[in-house]
Amino acid sequence: MPDGGTAITAAWMERALAAGGVTGRVAVESLEAVEIGHGTGFVTATLRCELTYAVGGAGPRSVVAKLPSPEPKKLRMGKRLALHRRECEFYRHLAHDAPVHTPAMLYGDFEPGSHRFVLILEDLGHMEAGDQLAGATAEQARRVIREIAQLHGRYWNKTDQPPLSRMFVAADPKRRSAVQLFYLANLVTALRNFGHDFPDELRDLAEIYGIRIADHIGELAGEARTFVHGDLRLDNVFFGADGDSGSVALIDWQLSGISCGLSDVASFLTGSVPTEVRREIERPAIEEYAGIVRGMGAADVTFDYCWRLYRHHLLARLLYVMGICGGLGITDERGRRLIKVGLNRLQSAIEDLDAAECLPARRPLLSRSGMFRMFSRGVYEVLKRVR
Repeated sequence: MPDGGTAITAAWMERALAAGGVTGRVAVESLEAVEIGHGTGFVTATLRCELTYAVGGAGPRSVVAKLPSPEPKKLRMGKRLALHRRECEFYRHLAHDAPVHTPAMLYGDFEPGSHRFVLILEDLGHMEAGDQLAGATAEQARRVIREIAQLHGRYWNKTDQPPLSRMFVAADPKRRSAVQLFYLANLVTALRNFGHDFPDELRDLAEIYGIRIADHIGELAGEARTFVHGDLRLDNVFFGADGDSGSVALIDWQLSGISCGLSDVASFLTGSVPTEVRREIERPAIEEYAGIVRGMGAADVTFDYCWRLYRHHLLARLLYVMGICGGLGITDERGRRLIKVGLNRLQSAIEDLDAAECLPARRPLLSRSGMFRMFSRGVYEVLKRVR
């Protein structure tokens, strides 16, 4: 297990590639590592390693190495949300079976107690990287939705079967109270650091939603589940030529797990697609999504069912937004621009689809839900004063 990027030397990489099963004589003579993904991959340290080999040696000319971020705040979040465990489990147990193109894992290791990890992955530098700031074109967006529909359709309502039964349950209702308090804590920080980027309507909705999240999670708990990417945005997508069997590749599986498939659809269409393009394609894209999933055996999946869940998970996007804005301490220019653009796209989608209608009804004050709502409101007011 390397202790940071400087520990990934030519000798270490040679042992890792051999242990990972790279065939032939792996004799790495030199290695040059450059950090990549700054402002796009928020929680890990990601390096592109250019390799040269001794005479008679052979192997990949470049690989991508992923390690925990050296920043303490990001280390804590990675452990609290099991981000690194989720990605390592995906590559170990599911990537070989999943009907999506992902970088091949050449070597991987994970330490359960500390959540230290390392992944050595295929370099997709030959493909075109997506740019979330620019946003997806209509054709790119439709390609991504088709790709993710294949993944969701394969595992639709089969999450109690191996290997999915061992995967992280992202939509676990047992954690809903903790999620609500976590959201409110991040909301305070998000509004303090990025409040000027929040439209007034979005700020008001974010505060209302904050004390009803547990109820919303409970309402959605009975819906169909599948395996989801969890962070489906354009910075995590690579494109090949049209018609290639691997024409879309997805990276960064740290938020993957068991949840509702429409969470991925809402994440991508409302976060990575410019507003005018989204308005043009979202209905036909979701119709196509429903058709793909239905064609893979989920006979009861209709457009209306998917559209309803799409609107609900558009509202739930606020959870992701507060985790990023309030939990990661983003200071780089590109990261701040991503937040501003993302908030504007989200606000437009919420207005277009009237997602506020999906807020759970207020429960009676003396009910368990009502009392937790009042407790949460009190916690939020205290946090606003002391932070």
